[in-house]
Amino acid sequence: MHREKSILFAEPVEGIASDLRPFVEEKGYKALFAKSLKETLLTLQHELVDVLVLDAALLEEDCGFVSVIKGMERDLHIIICSDTNTPELETKIRKQRIFYYHIKSFGLQDLEMAVANAVNVLAQ
Repeated sequence: MHREKSILFAEPVEGIASDLRPFVEEKGYKALFAKSLKETLLTLQHELVDVLVLDAALLEEDCGFVSVIKGMERDLHIIICSDTNTPELETKIRKQRIFYYHIKSFGLQDLEMAVANAVNVLAQ
C-alpha cells in the first residue's frame, strides 16, 4: 500500500507552509507544523516525516540543531530556508549535510522543486 508522504514545516510564524499549501495539497502530501525547535523534535519522535522544511530563523545562527536531528533521523531530507544569505551562514548550514539550502527571495517555484525532489529521492 502507498504511504502518504509527510512534510514537516518548522517555522516560528507560518509563512512557508502557508505559501506552499496549494503545492502540498496538489501533490497529496501530509503537512505537519512546528513553531519551535522543541516542537520539531517532538514531532520527529512521534510522526513519520519524509522531509523537514526548516526556517533558519529557528536556528538563530546555531546550526548544531541540525546535527541533533541528523542523529535522530540520519536519512531525513532537510531543506533550510533563509531570508538572507551570508557566506558564514551558508557555510555553517551546508556543513550539516542538508538536502537543500533555499533563499526565500529565490521564490516559491525553487522551493517547490526542492521539496518534490526530496520526496522523489525517497521514492527511489
